[in-house]
Amino acid sequence: DACPGVLIHWPVPGPLFLETFPVGRASAGQGVLPFDINTHGNIPHTYSHNCVGTTETPMSPCNGCTEVVGFIEHLLLLAQDIKPHTKYRFLSHSDMVNIACQYSAENNQLKLKGLNNARRALHVLTQLDDYKSLIMVLSEHDIPCLQHILTVALKRGSSIQQIINTLEDSLAGAYHP
Repeated sequence: DACPGVLIHWPVPGPLFLETFPVGRASAGQGVLPFDINTHGNIPHTYSHNCVGTTETPMSPCNGCTEVVGFIEHLLLLAQDIKPHTKYRFLSHSDMVNIACQYSAENNQLKLKGLNNARRALHVLTQLDDYKSLIMVLSEHDIPCLQHILTVALKRGSSIQQIINTLEDSLAGAYHP
């Protein structure tokens, strides 16, 4: 009789078997799986690389394919409890999509934080320019009633720009305290 392989019972939540199975492990290199996956039909099944193709017992896998059961159970445990340090090639497609979404959300948060910081820096620079303008007005001109103008402006809660405008109006003779 022909070896039917081992049926894969894969209760990992997800839309399709191939989206939740760590298919990167089926490629060549370190961590490669000792079996091939056949996804034709309703239930996926595997054949060991050591499968002889025939079995003595009808409808049961050969000895080579029977050894695969332990690997599948181990993969199932890994897929259900993914460690944060797991290499990307050992993750499933669904896991990598979730990680990409997390990185995208983190990237958007960092962009927003950068834009907010830029806005704050621009505000501080504008205030600094206003203070420099005040110092320039005070140093270049002898403004009559300076102390009175500043006292009234501060009591009113005037901004630096309003104080500068008041001082310039006073210099032009348009403001008399």
